[in-house]
Amino acid sequence: MTDESSIADISPPKTTLNDDKTSLCQQLMSRLQALNSLTATTAVSKKQIWLEFLSLWFDILQNSVSDVPSCYKECSRLPHNMINKTSFYQLKRETDVARQTFFTCLSLLNLSHIKDYLKSTNENGAVSTNQAYCTQVNFMLSLLSEALPYLPLLSTDEEKIIEKSTELFTLLIEYVDLCMPIKSKTTEQKDYKLDSPIMDILSVLWNLLDRTVFVPTFLKCDLPKKVVLWLAQARMLLVERRQPLIHIALNISWHDEGADELNKYRAIAVIKQYQKKYIEDDSRLIVFGMVLALLSTPEQLKNDAKDMKIVLDKLLQLVINADINKSSRYNGFHISEPLGVLVKMFVVEEQTLDYTLCRAETEPPSDMHSTISLFISLFFKFSNALKGDNGLEQFTLTAILNILWSISFHPIYGQELLSDEKLIDTIKTFTDDHNQQEIVEQYRRRSMESIKSATYGILHNLNRKITNDIASDEKIVTHDIRESNSMKGKSDKPMIMISYCHKNDSFCTELFNLLTTHNDAFDIWIDRTHSQGVDDLWELIAYGIERSSIV
Repeated sequence: MTDESSIADISPPKTTLNDDKTSLCQQLMSRLQALNSLTATTAVSKKQIWLEFLSLWFDILQNSVSDVPSCYKECSRLPHNMINKTSFYQLKRETDVARQTFFTCLSLLNLSHIKDYLKSTNENGAVSTNQAYCTQVNFMLSLLSEALPYLPLLSTDEEKIIEKSTELFTLLIEYVDLCMPIKSKTTEQKDYKLDSPIMDILSVLWNLLDRTVFVPTFLKCDLPKKVVLWLAQARMLLVERRQPLIHIALNISWHDEGADELNKYRAIAVIKQYQKKYIEDDSRLIVFGMVLALLSTPEQLKNDAKDMKIVLDKLLQLVINADINKSSRYNGFHISEPLGVLVKMFVVEEQTLDYTLCRAETEPPSDMHSTISLFISLFFKFSNALKGDNGLEQFTLTAILNILWSISFHPIYGQELLSDEKLIDTIKTFTDDHNQQEIVEQYRRRSMESIKSATYGILHNLNRKITNDIASDEKIVTHDIRESNSMKGKSDKPMIMISYCHKNDSFCTELFNLLTTHNDAFDIWIDRTHSQGVDDLWELIAYGIERSSIV
């Protein structure tokens, strides 16, 4: 047997843990001193110093403040000093720097002791419970916001890291909510100023949601409900503090499920109320108009015809202005954004196409010929998008082909397309499967079909003699349309199919609009939204009957 004295001999000293912490702190302090001694004289040295800073910063902050208090104290100004030393605001434009900065900050914010700090802050009504953490979290949010706009195409693994951060995003959204005028119980009725960390969070939400693939992640965080509440309070904020709110709503609206959630919380009514009283300039007017267009039903668009004409004018003007610039951007918008809204408006309301082509007010003045020529020239400009991996350019090409498809439904407008043989020949190339191999996977709204589906629809509407190769792909195209619609509408909800005689079209529209107000309970299948441009309509109707719970 072992006696008590031998047990005492092998027991670890009580000071071992503290010694380990002291040793760790000494190592980190040595690295801090070495980092501060480095000189940044060239672009290369600045980059090396910045990346070394990120590594050291993470190694320090992955420990709680109670474990390495002196390190937290020493690095209270470290991020600020490194930003100045390395000229970070220029350096961040390098994609590898932006990527490393973004994911380092995201990893830090996801640390358990940092999230515990955020929780305690929220529980205390957005009042900081620990100044050491507060300082570092503010730097994390600022750097996250600065790096995100320069983040390139993300890998699948990187997307998963963001998608798994729902707990963190929920905490940040709650923090913003607590700092809004109503929750903060301010007595100010206007010019309420949101602090920099709040604006950084809003900037992160705005820029992340610019990638539509992340909208479902933020639906889990209840963001649509929050952003509608924030918009209802926007009149109380300083003018420059309001901008992110409507842009967040716009980015959520690009996703059908996001639009459904915003409509659940009466976003249209809130936005219209703000729009009538507080629009400051034309750039804001176009954003509000785009959101309303994406959220509205066909009937709502008809009822708002006067306001929507103004929106159509500005959308077409935005396309014209963006087309002039090499970057295809104007006033903060990429050309794909107004084009994407036009796709939806042309599909759900025919008169919007007529107005845009023939009567829109732009500078320089436009008419049917010049506007159709504009869309044709844009098609050629982006026709090589599939040869690269730029998802934004590929989305732009998809939107343009959908617009040309809408144009092709009208005999008079279609003649403008038919008269351009180069256009028709180029469109035909997109029926080739080899042209579809490099498409970057991305989300498309229900109102937008794939490149191949739109291409086939154009050729079908123009009654062009289709080659054997294209004809042999007919079933593939039909399958693609069916698959895309079923995938985009795929859910566990039952589906109702509306079968109707076209002389009852008006009644059908009323019924459809009524049922769509309950789309949280069931899905709807109707030919006008599921079979545009398809040759074998009856096959697709049969498929709709098969999927439906009731007809």
